[in-house]
Amino acid sequence: MGKKVWVVDNHPVMLKFMAHLLEEEKLHVVTAENGLAALDILSTFTPDVVFGDLIMPHFGGEKLCEVIRSMPKLKDTYIIILSAVAAEREINASVFGANACIAKGPFNKMRQHILLALEKSDQRPLVSLPGKIMRE
Repeated sequence: MGKKVWVVDNHPVMLKFMAHLLEEEKLHVVTAENGLAALDILSTFTPDVVFGDLIMPHFGGEKLCEVIRSMPKLKDTYIIILSAVAAEREINASVFGANACIAKGPFNKMRQHILLALEKSDQRPLVSLPGKIMRE
């Protein structure tokens, strides 16, 4: 199995879309339906890449990024915000530790952006896409 990818999103359709897409790319995928469930997973799973929604019940993506960045074992984890909010307004995801931000939209466009972000996550030193929201 390839890279370990963790997807945190409260929308079941997004979780299914992401899991299917990432498994097609031969990646090891773990999903969580919200930030609180995600925290439990971190005790047993060390992801290489995290895709997280910004707005989730109980514990949002911004706080999740801060937690991930505070953990030494995850200092090289590539974090990608995947959010509908990014389609509507400018978000500087690097402020809370994300490497990239993708606006939710048509699945075919998101697929292209997700694959590009995964490609960037392979580069060392880490190549962030700060300030740039990948959208339609």
